[in-house]
Amino acid sequence: MPKIPDEIVKRVIDRAKIEDVVGDFVTLRKAGVNLTGLCPFHDDKTDGNFIVRPSSIPEARHGNTYRCFVCDKKGGPVQFLMDHARLSFPDAIRWLGKKFNEPVDDIPLNYTPPPPRPAPPPLPVLEIPRSYVSRTMEITTERTVVFIYWLRGLPWDEDQRARLQQTLWMYCVGGWKDARVVFWQIDHQGIPRAAKLMKYLADGHRDKTQHPGWIYNQDGVRQKLDPEHHEIVKPLFGSHLLRAYPKAVVNIVESEKTAIIMANYYGNPDKQLWLACGGLKHLQLDSLQPLIDQGRTIWLWPDKDGRDAWQEVADKLGYDHCRVYTHFFDTCWTEADGDKADIADIAIRMMRTGDKPRKDTGDGQTPTEVPTAACSAPTPDTPHKPDNVTDDEWAEHLAIMKAIGDYDIIHPGDRPFNDIDEFADARLRMWREILRQRCNSKTDRLNERESKTSSGGRQRDAEREGVTEDV
Repeated sequence: MPKIPDEIVKRVIDRAKIEDVVGDFVTLRKAGVNLTGLCPFHDDKTDGNFIVRPSSIPEARHGNTYRCFVCDKKGGPVQFLMDHARLSFPDAIRWLGKKFNEPVDDIPLNYTPPPPRPAPPPLPVLEIPRSYVSRTMEITTERTVVFIYWLRGLPWDEDQRARLQQTLWMYCVGGWKDARVVFWQIDHQGIPRAAKLMKYLADGHRDKTQHPGWIYNQDGVRQKLDPEHHEIVKPLFGSHLLRAYPKAVVNIVESEKTAIIMANYYGNPDKQLWLACGGLKHLQLDSLQPLIDQGRTIWLWPDKDGRDAWQEVADKLGYDHCRVYTHFFDTCWTEADGDKADIADIAIRMMRTGDKPRKDTGDGQTPTEVPTAACSAPTPDTPHKPDNVTDDEWAEHLAIMKAIGDYDIIHPGDRPFNDIDEFADARLRMWREILRQRCNSKTDRLNERESKTSSGGRQRDAEREGVTEDV
């Protein structure tokens, strides 16, 4: 039997897509950027052990491969056919050539793949307790989270600096014990679904020596949340604010850092919300569906080098109220910003130089002037108490909120509480804010007393020196 030429083998392997090959034998479902299903190499009954990394993932990140974390079977399209279908290497090449329309030779391949295994039952969607959010938000001091230390050092104006803490609370930015920042991904119903952990350097750039982690994979948390037996859903960062601001235009950027900076820069969430998808290739049609269901106006703000990719996503979406915003770069970008700059980089430069970015899109419209469709859930003028909260508890709650004087930190947005758990969380945040204000007040009094004491001591020393000189 003649040997298949090497150039034909290479051409066939380059065209083969692992997700299509494995899909002929295994029922796959999407799990983030990967695909998962029951492992065909052993009697697998748990969906999630067998992972397929599709061909769209770069080869350097093990794209176009499969792996089972139980039996450790792994490889590419050819290896899968050799291991599972018991084909020889030449027959595996012929099988792939036939499937992907790449002629190999005239030798017939007498093989028919068996029917795929039945799909496993759907897994429950992972729901993270809200107490996890509260705990991470307690670790947000400048000494423990480098990102927040850098964020406070930006050249904000007086109003921007005054609302920075409120912005961090609104977006539920937390900290981890190893100085990483925690970006919570809470869906539009207010349910925590995931949290990305990222380490930043003192200059505000991400530490690229460490890959971003997920809270459900951390030691001590993984055993409690059991992500292997749950479906992982990763909503847009900031999605929980959609209910609080139902009439706001939605601006979507790549990174969570950019969303926070721009939200604090403009400070008008009732008109503009800033959400993040987490990266250039992470803008998924599924994550945009809640915005479409609400009839939102969506502006996509990719980094400078990602405009074509996001324009393709917008075209596939086919939604009239979704457009890619490019005029900002056309009018404000300079060569000093670099080809990979995002809008936060430009905004920070403008803050340092005292410039103000233009908001027009080039067609006479601004993101806040585009007509927005009516939303299904109007916002009440005042917050409503849960049904199982007594009138006395509610009155005390409102009184403390009024005394603190920072309503949005305690209750982001004018909307009802979802349930008694959210009410309890708000009460806890209120008492923490009271304690913080009391500590700050006590610190101010001590500093004032120390200042008076030190100034009095210097005066007495001067008097003593004067008396000594007279003598």
